[in-house]
Amino acid sequence: MSEASFIAGLTLSHQILTFENTIVALTDEVEKSRYLAAHTKAPCAPQLQLLEEWCLNNDLKKFRRKLRVDPDVFTSLVRKLENHPVFSNNSHNPQLPVSVQLAIFLNGVGHYGNGATTEDVAEWAGVSIGMVYNCYCRVMIALLQLHDNVIHFDPMEPEDQQERDRAKQWVESRSCPEWRGGFMCVDGSPFNLFQKPGWHGEGFYDCKSCYSLSAQVVILPHNLRIVDYVIGVPGSLHDSNIFSRTRIYRHPETFLGADEWIWADSAYPSLLWCVVPFKRSSMEPMPNVHKIFNQHLSKVRI
Repeated sequence: MSEASFIAGLTLSHQILTFENTIVALTDEVEKSRYLAAHTKAPCAPQLQLLEEWCLNNDLKKFRRKLRVDPDVFTSLVRKLENHPVFSNNSHNPQLPVSVQLAIFLNGVGHYGNGATTEDVAEWAGVSIGMVYNCYCRVMIALLQLHDNVIHFDPMEPEDQQERDRAKQWVESRSCPEWRGGFMCVDGSPFNLFQKPGWHGEGFYDCKSCYSLSAQVVILPHNLRIVDYVIGVPGSLHDSNIFSRTRIYRHPETFLGADEWIWADSAYPSLLWCVVPFKRSSMEPMPNVHKIFNQHLSKVRI
């Protein structure tokens, strides 16, 4: 063997030894930094089956408390979403049914605070936290693309005419035949921000001492279906100011007929098509007839 061959072999052996030492060192780092011991899976007891039970027992109050919609509205949404491509994949692990993903999404967005954390929703549905996040993303993608087919109201369409008639029947059952023309309700709701915005932050400071965005929502009271809304307005603005930005305020004739109106609280303007409660005077007590009117109005609106 020549001297050059000997030196080359020695160099190769040194490189192999160095490589082996590097692998051993990396193995030690992995063993020290990763949790290699087996762990038991966190127990979960899904409560999704309660939704079906509440439907069978006609317990709509509990169903609404979880998903914020009636069963027929939920079923209609499922039919509109189930053929969207976001709910299909080529993986060997199929997605959850669209109805389950929609229920997870509605439960999460219909609550706030501790009840809206991904951990709580995951325990309620019996799935992982990552699955909850995936359901949120898929349903949001599908709803945004189907927005105009889901949130709309046209009195000329037969389907919306039926919804209007059902809303009027519900109002009449809660009040009297003369009030059945008020088949819509409007109210505002704040969305609290994590912290004060960097730009014009004081403009988002609301009456509840929070930094927030305001939303105005017009709904059908019998099933809570949204027919018009405004979102993203600074929380410092008054409800009546934000309400003036809605489509129903600017074009009430596209929603309401001659003998139809919407219900609102005392923060809104009193208009021919917007009925609000009587306000309490600081100078004299409220008449009993006004009190009775306000009580019956609250039964419809709240």
